[in-house]
Amino acid sequence: MIRLVEKEEQQRRLLALCEKTAFGCKIASLALAYGFDKGFACFWLDDQDQVVYCLADGVMLLSGTVVQEEQARSFLRAVGPQEVFCAVRNAEALGLAPLETGAVLKKLSAPGAKAPEPEGEPGGIREIYGLLEDVGMAPEFEPFYLDLSHKLRHGQAWASTRRDGQGLTGCALVSAVTKGSVVLSAVAVREDCRRQGLGSALVKEAEGAFPGKTVYVFREQGKNKEFYWGLGYLRADTWVRSQL
Repeated sequence: MIRLVEKEEQQRRLLALCEKTAFGCKIASLALAYGFDKGFACFWLDDQDQVVYCLADGVMLLSGTVVQEEQARSFLRAVGPQEVFCAVRNAEALGLAPLETGAVLKKLSAPGAKAPEPEGEPGGIREIYGLLEDVGMAPEFEPFYLDLSHKLRHGQAWASTRRDGQGLTGCALVSAVTKGSVVLSAVAVREDCRRQGLGSALVKEAEGAFPGKTVYVFREQGKNKEFYWGLGYLRADTWVRSQL
């Protein structure tokens, strides 16, 4: 049965299950950043099948493997999310047609001491957003700003930037952090600064900031395949964004 996560024992169970997948990393990071008080996100757990559900900003995230398809479909219809973000196997089990799809990549960062913080003044969130906007990677501003600023304050996100006299030349963002994994959600380089190794350096810096953790990337279909392959990232799954 799918139950709302309320008790402390359920919370610990959810966080443990979330360490197994990239989707779980996103879910657990929301719980760690915002808590379980249902003010920002709601969490459910199918303990029998070890499936975790999280509804935030109208999007339902799933981690695990759906076994009881009809139960899961009934649950989603009752909750009524605007979108569902999950592994392709779960989208197929639930009969969801994909709106977008792509590869889930992963790499185990080298163990050891955490890399030192980058030198120089980091770019602000608005400045980072401006670079993302310039390279066509910007989401809606207000949710991005509020979420990233909150997570940075609570140690559930990480950002690094590079700059020259004209402003930011590149940035990397980690938007989810758990005990054993992180999600590298954006690597952006200004157009006139590309093919100089800056993007690779930013990825390696992100890896060094989280030694011994699994680094996940939700890569868009047809984008940056060779870039991440060259940095040692391997395909772990396929993500799907769908509507009911």
